[in-house]
Amino acid sequence: MIMLGATAAMVAPAAQIEWMSDLDSACQKAREEGKLLLVEFTGSDWCKACILQKKNVLDKPEFAAWVHQHYVPVEVNVPNNPAVVGGEAALKKNKAICDEFDIKIFPSLMIMSPDMVILGGYHGAESSPAAAMAALKKSQPSVAEYEAAMKLQGAERAVALYAFYQKQPQEYRAVAYPLIRLIALADEENVTGIHEVYKPLHQKKSFDAELSAAKNFEDKLSVVNMYISVAEPENKPGFVRRKELLLRARVFEIMKNPSSVEDVILARQLFLQAAECMPDPNARAQMIKDVNAYYADPEALFLQIKNKKK
Repeated sequence: MIMLGATAAMVAPAAQIEWMSDLDSACQKAREEGKLLLVEFTGSDWCKACILQKKNVLDKPEFAAWVHQHYVPVEVNVPNNPAVVGGEAALKKNKAICDEFDIKIFPSLMIMSPDMVILGGYHGAESSPAAAMAALKKSQPSVAEYEAAMKLQGAERAVALYAFYQKQPQEYRAVAYPLIRLIALADEENVTGIHEVYKPLHQKKSFDAELSAAKNFEDKLSVVNMYISVAEPENKPGFVRRKELLLRARVFEIMKNPSSVEDVILARQLFLQAAECMPDPNARAQMIKDVNAYYADPEALFLQIKNKKK
């Protein structure tokens, strides 16, 4: 078991925390070293509380030494300047991680298992290493219960993890997909009933991943249509809404600079498909009426757009 009770005085000083920046790599390192993750969610160039905590806590040698003894530290930074984290792609990824864990307060310092199960932590800034360590040590009972459950196998593990899940505060349960997944994997017979929760969550995760990986409009539309056809009831409205937004975005892209009348006709067809995705029949009917009126004469509309660009 990972003990969190060591005092700073028992730990050799370290110059600074060596933060990792990739959460997946940090998880792998934590598994290899038998440690937990300490995940800092920060806005390093705009969040005053983050800057103060870095100065008063994170940069202190005694805190750095304690962290490295017990954790693999990883920083999820969402600065205003993307260059701070290596560019727009890295910033987008970090924002997605913040969304995944519903992080709304910066800084947040969270303890997670190598499977990204939240075990404790705190939101906001602490004023000293001692205060930060005290706040983090409050997670020790949760860590002990989780690690004891993970030593079990099969249904026993599932039941123990499910009991742990039920005790979690609502803010953790709302982002507990990693924990729910572990329970489902251990619970082949669905003794806990967790599969009713896991199945739609897993489907949505898969959908988001495939949609993000799709490179163009056609591939994205194919992903959306496939998932709509097999959607769990809880997910279907969201998948259909995503299709509507995707179609609308493609229409606006085409109509910025149509190259032919055929482009205008295609835009009308796509807009009508988007209208069919609208759940409210009255709104749907009005949208279809408006689209047909706007695109009534595709050739005249094409010439109008081209003349405006001259």
